[in-house]
Amino acid sequence: MNKRIYLCLAHMSGKEQMYIKEAFDTNWVVPLGPNVNGFEKDLEEFVGEDKHVVALSAGTAAVHLALLACGVKPGDEVLVQSFTFCASSHPITYLGATPVFVDSEVDTWNMDPALLEEAIKDRIEKTGKTPKAIVPVALYGMPYKVDEIMAVADRYGIPVIEDAAEGFGSRYDGRMLGTFGKYGVLS
Repeated sequence: MNKRIYLCLAHMSGKEQMYIKEAFDTNWVVPLGPNVNGFEKDLEEFVGEDKHVVALSAGTAAVHLALLACGVKPGDEVLVQSFTFCASSHPITYLGATPVFVDSEVDTWNMDPALLEEAIKDRIEKTGKTPKAIVPVALYGMPYKVDEIMAVADRYGIPVIEDAAEGFGSRYDGRMLGTFGKYGVLS
C-alpha cells in the first residue's frame, strides 16, 4: 500500500482563513497584534485562577521557557514522565540538561508519584543535587495524580511544570489542568 496516513491534516476554512488574511493585510504578523492579545485575554478568562497567559509558537517552546524560568542549566536534571510526546522532554536536552524519566502508574497512565519520589531520592543520593524541575503530563486529557505529585514536589522544593497540552479544558477538583504547578503549558 502506497497511501500515506497522516498524523493530522491542516484544515483551515472560514474564520481561520479570514483571520490569517487579516493578519497579513494589517501587517500584524510580527510583532504580535490584536488577535493574539485577544486570544491571550480570552484564554486567561477560560483558565481562570487569576493566571497570566503568554501565547507562543508551540507547547514545546512553552516547556522550554518554563525550564529556563526554573533556572535549568547544562548539567542539571529534570524529572519527566516517560510515556508522553517528545515535546515534554526535548526542551530539557536543548538546555544541556538530562531528562530523568519516571514511569507511569496504572490508573491514569501518567507519572507515578511513588516512583517520582524514588527517582528524587536516587538522584540526590547519586549526584548530591536535587532535580531542577518536575514535568508531569496530562496524557490523553487524563489528569495526572495532581495532589500526590504536588505533595512530593513540595516536600523537596522542586517546581512543577505541568504539560497540560493534551489536557486542554480538562479539570481536576474543579480547577483547570495547567494551573497547579509553577508553570502550566497548553497547546
